[in-house]
Amino acid sequence: MHEINICWFKKDLRVVDNEALYNASKDYDVLPLYILEKEKWQQLSHSYRQWQFCKECIIDLREDLYLMGQPLIIRIGDVIDIFEEIKNTYKIKGIYSHQETGDFLSYKRDQKVRRWSRENNIPWEEYIQFGVFRGTLKRDKWAKTYKKHFEKEIINITKVFKALPFKGENLPSDNFFDFKNDKCHGRCIGGRKEAIKRLNYFLNNEIYSYGKNISSPAKSYFSCSRLSPYITMGCISLKEILKHTKSVKTKDSKMFTSRLFWHCHFIQKLETQPELEFKEYHPYFENIRIKNDYFLEAWSEGKTGYPFLDACMRSLNHNGWINFRMRAMLMSFASYNLWIPWQESGLKLAQKFIDYEPGIHWNQCQMQSGTTSINTNRIYNPIKQGKDHDPKGTFIKKWVPELKDISQDLIHEPWLINNIDIYNSQTMNYIKPIIDLKLTSRNARKLLFQISLKKEYWNISKRIYEKHGSRKPTNKRKTKKIINNSTNKQFELDLNL
Repeated sequence: MHEINICWFKKDLRVVDNEALYNASKDYDVLPLYILEKEKWQQLSHSYRQWQFCKECIIDLREDLYLMGQPLIIRIGDVIDIFEEIKNTYKIKGIYSHQETGDFLSYKRDQKVRRWSRENNIPWEEYIQFGVFRGTLKRDKWAKTYKKHFEKEIINITKVFKALPFKGENLPSDNFFDFKNDKCHGRCIGGRKEAIKRLNYFLNNEIYSYGKNISSPAKSYFSCSRLSPYITMGCISLKEILKHTKSVKTKDSKMFTSRLFWHCHFIQKLETQPELEFKEYHPYFENIRIKNDYFLEAWSEGKTGYPFLDACMRSLNHNGWINFRMRAMLMSFASYNLWIPWQESGLKLAQKFIDYEPGIHWNQCQMQSGTTSINTNRIYNPIKQGKDHDPKGTFIKKWVPELKDISQDLIHEPWLINNIDIYNSQTMNYIKPIIDLKLTSRNARKLLFQISLKKEYWNISKRIYEKHGSRKPTNKRKTKKIINNSTNKQFELDLNL
């Protein structure tokens, strides 16, 4: 029986700097395999727009592997069933893949694969995809381990592969998953070639205005790298991005690379505690919010009556991407002002993001909902955010055309128009605010404060900080002081890429 290694592609859809592919091809012929798991794509966190982007990435990878002599084998079904089929055709010497920090379903699937590989005496070698590490790792040592990983050289594979006869399948039709037909006309195109094109354009043109425009929803669309979808699908590695960015010696480049660090920091939290996808960090925040389908849909469609917030949501619905500050504002409004469970609003946002990365997304949902107990509770005021980042209302008028004739001084608060007839005619059918912003913000702060007064609240909070909190490992005295400070507020960061 012919001896082979399997390179199992998951969210590392590239041939350059792919350690799993490099090591799989060292000693035996390699079978490059992508398994499309229908159960995964039918989760509520996944969407048509994400699949279209992923499909483009798979096609691009297939073309690259074809040029190396062995096209990508695409199969649809259960991972273990397909591994069994391969085992009946070839002698599998090893399975090679990257370590995936995905959602809870992929976590449980990997546990099953690990058991199967042990039972069949087939080694499964996993390699680090980001600066995220398995096993017991103290947070004080994480930063050093991260730095050591990114000092490694970028891997280039020059070997020509031998084509192996094994039946693949075509990519399924668009109705295979029963997705809602969500075109997302403004989204980026998937694939490594597009990732490299975007990186080069960003470093040659836009990085110099990165820091200045990072918070503006209109300007950041151009000034941010918007590499996050490509990073999520593994079309380009963080090592590659860091290496190319080092050639740009500006304050903005340092600011950009710091976001790559925090990208890994948040994913590490989910790697350490996978149930954070659906379970609150702090148990005292369980079941405190109320399901409200009307509020959830109005917010999701950009019809809350708050112009800047609605403009941001409609822009996200169209583009599949918006900057981090606006993501935080959207989540804050849903959690504090609409008082919707973060799990429900989080699922809606997950579907919209082309760059949905579970480790970042669910941690940020909890941070912006005040359930971690180690982060500052920030209740974003969408009126103030609008006046700060869209003072003339240009962004609002683009995405909320109902308000295109409203004057600059009233665009952020159209309900202040004195003549109600003018208000109704000029705003057409634009909805009036669905909640009282000041009242709901005040009620949210009051309830969160009352919860913090409960017995054992801060003792639990300290344990959460010790497990997940960010701190500099070089100053042990300072770290100890922070842990012992019951009012610690972990610094909240913009994660725009």
